[in-house]
Amino acid sequence: MTATILHRLAGSPKAETPSFPDVADDTWYTQAVAWAAEEGIVLGYENGRFGPEDPVTREQLAALLYRYAQYQGYDTAGRAKLSGFKDAAQVSPYARTAMAWAVDNGLLTGRTQTTLVPGGTATRAELAVILERFAALFLR
Repeated sequence: MTATILHRLAGSPKAETPSFPDVADDTWYTQAVAWAAEEGIVLGYENGRFGPEDPVTREQLAALLYRYAQYQGYDTAGRAKLSGFKDAAQVSPYARTAMAWAVDNGLLTGRTQTTLVPGGTATRAELAVILERFAALFLR
């Protein structure tokens, strides 16, 4: 769903069939995933799969938005210190910069004052709020 939202924000550009073996050629998200993969916005898992039915985690969402912002040429320089969150060490290496950027820009806040819950599922409500914040910052 997130790849589809970003694909539509980008104007729904055409793309080749994705290289992910678990993304069928005829789904509502096929073009979006193909485009996002071509642009380096989605990378998939280490096993080469995309996981289209997997819920997106908070750190995955931060990484997707960070890479999309880079793709669009938005300012991605800000970095918050995550050390104030007691679970900062749980942020995956691939997502550290993106999480620091998302927190710095107020896109992502802690689930509590002291926890980020980076591997926790991003709820639909969180996704809506984060996208609203992203739009307010970058899509004026």
